[in-house]
Amino acid sequence: VEDFDDEHVYHKERFVLVKAKASELHTLAFTIPLFEPLPPQYLVRVVSETFLGCETVVALPLSSLNLPAAGPAHTPLLDLRPLPRAALGNADFEKLFRFDHFNPVQTQIFHAAYRTDENLLVGAPTGSGKTVTAELAIL
Repeated sequence: VEDFDDEHVYHKERFVLVKAKASELHTLAFTIPLFEPLPPQYLVRVVSETFLGCETVVALPLSSLNLPAAGPAHTPLLDLRPLPRAALGNADFEKLFRFDHFNPVQTQIFHAAYRTDENLLVGAPTGSGKTVTAELAIL
């Protein structure tokens, strides 16, 4: 799969088609990037490794794609009052941490990490408290 201008190849895969299965339907699944502004089409190029000059190119139009709305790249850090260690509600757990209050990142995701069993993806700079957040999820 390549772009319309033949500048980038977005996907390359070796597919072996044997004669006995040539009449069957075959499906290849792959993921390719989409960029803004959306190009008019991508090209799917199929080339035979065995027969010289045996290739075909199929245009994959992108104009009729229904894409989801683009969400924000990150969750903004809210201006919240830092939660005290006592928010843990367990004296034994409170002894595990040497600080009095959770930092802004930890405060914002405290409920999701500590009070639920939901999955979390936390991306934050080094030193922002991701390890403590992981510990909250374990508790």
